[in-house]
Amino acid sequence: MSKVPVILFGDHIAAYGVLRALGPENVPIHIVSHEGNGLCARSRYVTSTLSLDPKDQMFLSKLMTWLSRRIGSEAVLMVAGEDDYLDTLSQNYESLGPNLRPTFPSWDTVRRVREKRETYEIAERIGIPVPRTFYVTSEEELRERLKKGLDAHYPLLMKCEDSKAFLGRYGTKGVVANDETQLFESYVRYDRFLGKLLLQEMIPGGENQLLNFIGIYNRNAEPIQVFMNRKVRSSAQFLSCTLMETMWSGEVLEYSNRLIKEIGYWGYANPEYKYDARDGKIKLMEVNGRISMSNSHAFRCGLDVIGTLYRDALEGPLPRQETFEKNYPDDILWWLPAGDLATAARMFREGSLTVRQYVRSVLGKKRISEPINWRDPRPFVAMSASVLRTMVVRLWNRKRDDGLYSVQKGREDVCQSMRS
Repeated sequence: MSKVPVILFGDHIAAYGVLRALGPENVPIHIVSHEGNGLCARSRYVTSTLSLDPKDQMFLSKLMTWLSRRIGSEAVLMVAGEDDYLDTLSQNYESLGPNLRPTFPSWDTVRRVREKRETYEIAERIGIPVPRTFYVTSEEELRERLKKGLDAHYPLLMKCEDSKAFLGRYGTKGVVANDETQLFESYVRYDRFLGKLLLQEMIPGGENQLLNFIGIYNRNAEPIQVFMNRKVRSSAQFLSCTLMETMWSGEVLEYSNRLIKEIGYWGYANPEYKYDARDGKIKLMEVNGRISMSNSHAFRCGLDVIGTLYRDALEGPLPRQETFEKNYPDDILWWLPAGDLATAARMFREGSLTVRQYVRSVLGKKRISEPINWRDPRPFVAMSASVLRTMVVRLWNRKRDDGLYSVQKGREDVCQSMRS
């Protein structure tokens, strides 16, 4: 019997976890992405691709035309790592048609996890700790807040609520201000954070204080599968993880199930927390409502969260999970080698990591390495080639800049000699 196809919005690492889980099960997978030629487009498990910008005014019309021509009327919709697609699809929920099975709710619910102000208000209302946070929409408002006093201690983290737009423009998701002068300078330099500044008291501590929860919830917002991991390293401060390890926390479990139930979310939910050693509390950082990067970590640990998500879309609501326990081993890693090696090189230069520490962190341990898959090698080959090209270009540019500097310095020395 042929299986209902999946339309997967996104084509990078988060999406590749979907291919790992559903591809070998002969589920037809079709990709929709910005360029249509990303990492996952090379996979043997992908049947077809469509390049379509989620902000295209004709998005829904173009999507439906492609569906009718290439796929048919019935499909399961999944969003992996791309918030823009989640926003657009959930905002057009009623126009998707009865045979398209989303794995996410409509915008009324999605908005509660996409807009951090509302997420934090809900969390605080039900007793889940959050970092002290202030919302600023204009320079006048910022000055007024500072004049009255923020009741917060520096350093402060400056983030834009539209994190993807900010990341695309400035290459980072956040900026640290150590005093009021730095705060104002950064506010102006980063275009007033697009009028959506979140000013947040920073929680001290390294990457291993960041706790990640992955839950699959039925349409009653009841948990049907859960998994947890912890960050070990990220590509840069506030950016994507490159190494994670398994963990378990009863408190994270209780907070997450209570929060998702209160929000009414269903499908794939990914609350993230950070442990604050100052008061011993675990504090909510954000909730991702689309498939996140390390979903294949659960798959490596024997939990098919993507398969469960697929089945719930077709057969659900699946029954809630009544008991919760850590049913996977300790010290299993999720590893993104290309990104992690670049991260390690930076940390070696900074002196925050030694070669021996790095080797011990990854070798001799069970892991899943993204996107290495011997059954499906082309995505890994494509990523490796891309990383190699980037390294060569950077090396060439560095040598060129050094050469230009030497020439300029030589000219200055000659001019100085002539003047003398």
